[in-house]
Amino acid sequence: MSTQPAAGAGKKVPLWNGTFILLITMSLLNGVAGMMTVPLVAKYALSLGADLTLASTVAGLMSLVSLVVCPFAGMLADKISRKWILVFGNLGYGICLVLHSVCTNIPLLIIMRLLTGIFFSVCSVTNIAFASSFIAKERTGEGLGFISLAQIVAQALGPSIGLKLVEVSSFQLTFLIAGIFPLVCIACILPLHYVKPEPAAGAGKKKFSFRNLYAAELTCFMLMAALFSAGNGMVSTYLAIIADERQIANISVFFTVYSIFLIVIRPFTGKLLDKKGVFVILIPSFVFAALGMIFVGIGSTLGMMLAAAVFKALGQGNGQPSIQAYSVKKLPKERSGVASSTVMIGQNVGNAVAPIIGSFFVKEFGYQGMFCGFGGVLAVGGLLLLGIQLLIDRKKTAAVQK
Repeated sequence: MSTQPAAGAGKKVPLWNGTFILLITMSLLNGVAGMMTVPLVAKYALSLGADLTLASTVAGLMSLVSLVVCPFAGMLADKISRKWILVFGNLGYGICLVLHSVCTNIPLLIIMRLLTGIFFSVCSVTNIAFASSFIAKERTGEGLGFISLAQIVAQALGPSIGLKLVEVSSFQLTFLIAGIFPLVCIACILPLHYVKPEPAAGAGKKKFSFRNLYAAELTCFMLMAALFSAGNGMVSTYLAIIADERQIANISVFFTVYSIFLIVIRPFTGKLLDKKGVFVILIPSFVFAALGMIFVGIGSTLGMMLAAAVFKALGQGNGQPSIQAYSVKKLPKERSGVASSTVMIGQNVGNAVAPIIGSFFVKEFGYQGMFCGFGGVLAVGGLLLLGIQLLIDRKKTAAVQK
């Protein structure tokens, strides 16, 4: 299969072809692998004797490690073949997930989550950068919108699949099955003909620098991604526990409804991003995401939880992938790795830290207080960051015009 040319490729180049389908399949399978285990790790740790805070910490370790590894993964993705990074990254990722099945105590589980986090971060960062190499610049929002949709759908389907497998089998078998998905990803990657993007004229040779580790111009978007991921991390970690406490049956339907709404609305959002820009999407996204958190907090029935799933899809489900796509589009193709990793830093901060901090608020205010309180933080914090970014953009535009 041949790649779409980076230069000279316009809207006449079809987005949907065999290569693009393999990229979406790879993104979906890789995401499902990790998300199958996210809601299970806290419950598994509790079954091994951990308290809620320790269980939440163990569940967030993968993202915590990714926070450290992501910048280096982004730099690596900009320097060497993204194809072979993904091959070896998925191999290690799959093996680590399989080895979860033999972790019979907390120390072993902690070690395995740390190792998994390394491979998870390498795959997550490189997936976006790798896919961007096959998409024309002017269709980046639409193309990466579908790639990100696959990841978000994986966030919806993965927990549902994992929870259902545990119900009908065991933790051990679920971890084994999760480990198979990254290995299948390798079969999707190998047929692709990857050509490393050439640096822009006058860019010079890349040297180790802070600029290669972190895209400072994307800081506000990184913080927005952190807010969205914080909400996602708390829902993924605590939803199953809340459902048990409130005696809400069939909570796995939450993720099904979430994924259905994403599949319907996400394609339109990607095109809107390319035509109107990211702010048109993000302003309502933060409002809807906040409503989703509030409904999870007050939800006492399955119907209320499903309403939360709809709001979450309209909010975090639209906002987070739009931030990722816009950030990659904003920087040159040869910096797709650092663009992806910078946003992933925010995502990992949210996923890792929020469940841990949330556990203390749960002890003090209960699940309702914690989720409703964060809903307010999400709305106010998100809109404030959007305002700051708008001011930055206007100052840059004014400076260019002078």
